Amino acid sequence: MHHFYEECLTEIRHQIPKTRLEADKDFWEGKRCADHLEGSAERAMLGDLMPTMLEGHTYWKNKNLPAGIAAIFTPMNFIYGIPMIQFIGAYLVGTPFIFKGHPFGAISNTSMMRMLLAAGADPHSVQKIEGFGKRIETLVHDPRVAVVRITGSDATAEHMQKLRGVRPVKFEGGGSNWCFVDDGFSDDDLKKIAVRLTYSKLGFSSHKCTTLHGIAGSSAVMSKLLPMISREMDEWKVANPESVSADITKIVGPCMVHKAKTASDIQDAAERAGAKVFRRGGRQSGNEYADHAEVIAPIILSNVKPSINVEVDWDGKGLKKVNLMSTEFFMPILVTSEMANFDEFLDFCLVINPHDLAVSIWSRSDKLLSKGRLVLGGMLKENDGTDSALDWEEFGAS
Repeated sequence: MHHFYEECLTEIRHQIPKTRLEADKDFWEGKRCADHLEGSAERAMLGDLMPTMLEGHTYWKNKNLPAGIAAIFTPMNFIYGIPMIQFIGAYLVGTPFIFKGHPFGAISNTSMMRMLLAAGADPHSVQKIEGFGKRIETLVHDPRVAVVRITGSDATAEHMQKLRGVRPVKFEGGGSNWCFVDDGFSDDDLKKIAVRLTYSKLGFSSHKCTTLHGIAGSSAVMSKLLPMISREMDEWKVANPESVSADITKIVGPCMVHKAKTASDIQDAAERAGAKVFRRGGRQSGNEYADHAEVIAPIILSNVKPSINVEVDWDGKGLKKVNLMSTEFFMPILVTSEMANFDEFLDFCLVINPHDLAVSIWSRSDKLLSKGRLVLGGMLKENDGTDSALDWEEFGAS
């Protein structure tokens, strides 16, 4: 991988519309996974790779691992990083695997397998297939497949689980990821927070599993923060990320998951339901790029309440009921809500929002941060964005 670094980045950007910075994160997530595991095969096969995390917790040293043949399904957003974490780990614990990467990354799926074999992997333990949905789903419920591992949408994982019956599906997906900004920050601090959170929302065109969904704070905080975020969004250009130079990072590329009209419909329906459109965006057209891709200008919705639901035509598939605060959007739509205090935010996270992966808290209060650590699960980011640009995408860099 290190030898073919530039070729790998070019390959990623040809297949998936990323800036060089985002392609670099994709590459290094996989590269650092390989770095961490390099030379560890013997320890891994003995079950010593992971330390005992809790007293009496012996799963990682279970003599019955490996479980058997693994089927690994990976997503379209990180086509190097996520596959390598899965199949390098599987190979090193002696688990034969069948790798089904996303069709958008078909070239990379082949390149990664070639690099694995070139590094000395046993070809009898490594298999790769390509395809969409119905063509390959028999792999999921084949009785010979002991482990099914997917990174992708919860709808796909739910379908796989039905096919598997009582046998589990190992699933990692995205989330409706929220941020709370506490009182007490200066205007200069809030400007820095606005820059960081805007990247959390718009980085890689909102196609990360840890993309920021919404921001909550007091009315005093939100009245200052929202104009700052909107001004920072003015610095972002709607364009094809592959067409820009390596030093340009503030690019909103095409939507790969939804139709652009869906974003416009959400914006209009939210306004009718009582939310304020603080920044109007949505579907773009009228130029060669926008007319041949699903292109969405950033939207900011404010004054949103947990009770606000709307119905929209979801990607031309019919009407869908959407809760603005808890429905995951892989679209550049930022949802914001005024909340009286941190306890109200915790109630929302724990009771109302069923699906998050990363929660961000900005505060100078140790008491408040400690409370968040005690009750919030998943990935908790303190004074940072939800997209976790270092310790998540670059695999252990933090």
